[in-house]
Amino acid sequence: MIKLKKFIPVCLMALLASATNYSQYGNVNGRQSNANFEANLAANNVLRGRDLLQDVLKQKNNELTLSEIEGNPYLNETFLKGKLMYKDSIQLGEYLMRYHSFADEFEISNADGPGFLNKADYLRVNLDGDNYRPLNYINENGEIKKGFFIIKSEGPKASLFLRKYKKIKPAQEAKTSFHKSTPAKFLAYENYFLKFGNEAPFEIKLKKGKIIKLFPNHQDLLKKYIKTNNLNLEEEKDTITLINYYNTLP
Repeated sequence: MIKLKKFIPVCLMALLASATNYSQYGNVNGRQSNANFEANLAANNVLRGRDLLQDVLKQKNNELTLSEIEGNPYLNETFLKGKLMYKDSIQLGEYLMRYHSFADEFEISNADGPGFLNKADYLRVNLDGDNYRPLNYINENGEIKKGFFIIKSEGPKASLFLRKYKKIKPAQEAKTSFHKSTPAKFLAYENYFLKFGNEAPFEIKLKKGKIIKLFPNHQDLLKKYIKTNNLNLEEEKDTITLINYYNTLP
């Protein structure tokens, strides 16, 4: 137990981007949480929401400012009570937080401005009924990225995840006097990802034919299970049922 207590603060030093000043975080559980953890959070806090958004916009070669974009970059703009976990077993505290779905970052409420969590492999976040974990994945351009995923089903052989994110739809100039110009706006997207064992997750479509092809060694068993249980793989809950069944197979 003593070794574990010494180990956790060392790991947690990577939770937030680099550091300058100590500040008090909005712990909402009515008690003082792990002091080492709060010190590490505060010591590593330097980013602000607006600065981060502008940095991401610049990386995407976009000269827009936040005020020029319709909508907001958050999954839920309101800060909600969430839990931070070390992997799946050790609770690190309850904090007011929200998910920045354009920059793919979690913000934690702070008296001096929001702090941003790093995508550390051992970090787990529970927010608004969903459990998140960071994963390396391959995006639509074939690039390896790291992002936060909602855990839908996690097993030894296969796991299903959901990624919620926002992109910016560019502004459109009026083509003629009969058309109206439209501002740039944030648009929300959702994609499902399947992960086999320790491999990187990849995007899938919730379609029976497409999903069955991903399990060449168990197609007959899975087809029979789908038929017997009247599963509709266009539905998330039924796909989760199938993945859970697959994880029971030898």
